[in-house]
Amino acid sequence: MGARMDEAFEKQRVHLHAVTEFAARTGPGWIEGMGPELAKLPKGTVVAINCETGEYVIGKGISEASEAFEKRFGRATGWMHEIGGGFFVGGGIV
Repeated sequence: MGARMDEAFEKQRVHLHAVTEFAARTGPGWIEGMGPELAKLPKGTVVAINCETGEYVIGKGISEASEAFEKRFGRATGWMHEIGGGFFVGGGIV
């Protein structure tokens, strides 16, 4: 049973690494491309972007934006950005 658990853990680790890399490659580009549109949002607004489509949801904080993202996009890979802050959250949304 130990070897099977190790194999499952390694598979998940590899998947999460790939998702993180994808988010890191695409997320900043979406932010840059949406600059004028996002600049209209109030400072402190958290934007959660679907890295595959460029669609996004917003929230007043990380939790609100995360919940809205999951409700709309399910388990899609995402990137979070705070207007006026510019933070990156743990490899995006996985």
